[in-house]
Amino acid sequence: MKPKGLKESKRLGIVYISVSNLVQLSVNPRRDKDREAIKRLSMLIRDHGFQNPLQVFEENEKFTIIAGNHRFSAGLLLGMMEFPCIVYTGSRKAALARAISDNQSNSWTEWDIPILTDLIVDLNINDFDINLTGFNAHEIELMMAAVNMSGDVLPEQGSGAEKRNKTICPKCGFEYAI
Repeated sequence: MKPKGLKESKRLGIVYISVSNLVQLSVNPRRDKDREAIKRLSMLIRDHGFQNPLQVFEENEKFTIIAGNHRFSAGLLLGMMEFPCIVYTGSRKAALARAISDNQSNSWTEWDIPILTDLIVDLNINDFDINLTGFNAHEIELMMAAVNMSGDVLPEQGSGAEKRNKTICPKCGFEYAI
């Protein structure tokens, strides 16, 4: 039974498409030429796997990537020869609107920095590679400092929170509990 208000669509299926049949969206307004960002994304894909299929639109016997152009570039850097894809079945105009909405929807929410830092601290308890979060050490230091300066409750300061061992960041000197 279809929930009220949703358009009818076929079930999503993942297909694997060869690099030779994939084309990046030439009018992508979010095209980022920052090779360092692509390298960071390729490290995440290497360690987590390719978890988010590309969204593609079939035109002119090729598949144009409407969502996932940066993942595609990162996968190429890793030597991937085929990619998991979901084929968009709407019109070309609707596919281009999907390309825009995919990027725009990322800006609709903000990080809750105190909760995010709590999660990062929890990950750090087991000597986990924090880079797998997508944040680098400098970004994490800035978040930790922002939480400390804002007076928000840090994990070790919370009412009823268990006492944890304190750790000091070797780069910035910020002290936090693990």
